[in-house]
Amino acid sequence: MKKLVISCLALLTMLPIAFAQDRSDVKAQVKELRDAIRSERQSSRGQLQTDAKAVSLAAASVTAADVGEPDSFGKNAQFMGIAQSGIVLIDPTCDPVDIGPLGPDDHCITVADPSIPVPSTTFNDIARITLPGKSASNIVYVISNNTVSFSMFNPGPAPTQARITYIPTLTIESEALNDPSLINPVTGLPFNGSFTSGIGGTYLTNKTLAVGASEFFTHSYSRANTTGLSKAFFQGLGLPDNVIKELYKKPMTLRLNVIVSSRWVDSATLLLTARFLGN
Repeated sequence: MKKLVISCLALLTMLPIAFAQDRSDVKAQVKELRDAIRSERQSSRGQLQTDAKAVSLAAASVTAADVGEPDSFGKNAQFMGIAQSGIVLIDPTCDPVDIGPLGPDDHCITVADPSIPVPSTTFNDIARITLPGKSASNIVYVISNNTVSFSMFNPGPAPTQARITYIPTLTIESEALNDPSLINPVTGLPFNGSFTSGIGGTYLTNKTLAVGASEFFTHSYSRANTTGLSKAFFQGLGLPDNVIKELYKKPMTLRLNVIVSSRWVDSATLLLTARFLGN
């Protein structure tokens, strides 16, 4: 079953679907995709730990001019776990009969009239992972996997512009950020124990729909967060070295979030998961 689900998702990824078709066919495809995602997520929940052999690299004296980040050069990467999110849905009714039962981290936006824009809506803490203190010495590296599937429909009397926006973010929580003298450069206020950052993988599309046009898109893609939660990243926030050291010494909770907005989208399925590595 798992191989079948993966094959179906891979086919959808290789061949992005964009065609007008009967609404009942679109709804059937949306339901099939949601069922496949749920099945894949359930089958993988028990596989959250992976062993890996460290690859030894010859010790070398390098500088930032040589490799960009000497603190991580030549160090082994270790698997640190996975955060698997709930599913964020857009649906005309959000009726469990149509979308299935919602899990504790699932969310559904009711869009009875897709011509009315869905304003920018943030769903926080749709998945989380807590790393024990001293899990990493320099960097926590994030590789995110994103599934963005949506149906656009224009039942109106004139062409219209449809759109959808999907933005994944990551919130870092640590006691090391509780010092009131530490100022968040984004908000200008104290960190109060946490900081939220983008992790890449943003998806945005605009599409002109003719009268009666219906289109269905599915995109599955990964995004490697190149900088990661490194010393350089935290230095860029203006944190002093003693606070950065405490960040790595103390437990760190990482929470996944998504920001969603749309118009003329009557159905959508959004899924975010992330693999964490460290050295």
